[in-house]
Amino acid sequence: MAKATTTSRAVIELQRLEAKPESADEAIRLVRELWEILRRKQGCVVHRLYRAPGERLRWLGYSEWQSLPQLSGARRELARSPLYRRMHSMFAQSSERAHEPFGPVLSAQGITFGPETAALLIRFEKGPDEPAQAMGFVRELAGYVSHITMRELGAPDALVCLAHFDSAANAAAAASAISEREPLRALSPTVETYAT
Repeated sequence: MAKATTTSRAVIELQRLEAKPESADEAIRLVRELWEILRRKQGCVVHRLYRAPGERLRWLGYSEWQSLPQLSGARRELARSPLYRRMHSMFAQSSERAHEPFGPVLSAQGITFGPETAALLIRFEKGPDEPAQAMGFVRELAGYVSHITMRELGAPDALVCLAHFDSAANAAAAASAISEREPLRALSPTVETYAT
């Protein structure tokens, strides 16, 4: 009997982190240390750590993997580490979600970000019917650098877009434009801003 094969597609993991105030500096130091370990794992293509501007407690981890099994294997291995458990004890909140990118841009690999680059994490509990078309207008906004549209694995209606702009001011203007634009406004997107 022949073994069944499965197609492995690239995945993006988003980690939303909120450190406890009393351990924020140590928590972020451990996050950076663990990300150095993760980025060397087989299948890790890109990794970035973003922080919420003006805050030292909220962070966003972004990583791209060649496949979900490679991400899962790296995460399982990491979860056994005392360093990982110690880091998680320093967070008030933490969520790790895998997403499947789709649309014209599937990776942030090779994109150069300047020192003032800002990112918007846009989330819809239920995305628009034509997400690539609905989100395509961000390319025309002032300071646009890139955007990746993705679906959360296990929640196919949820739509996430990570968009980059050349400055915090342009990212703020884009956040307003996204929140006011139809049909997006009717879908009540949540928009969070991060610095690279």
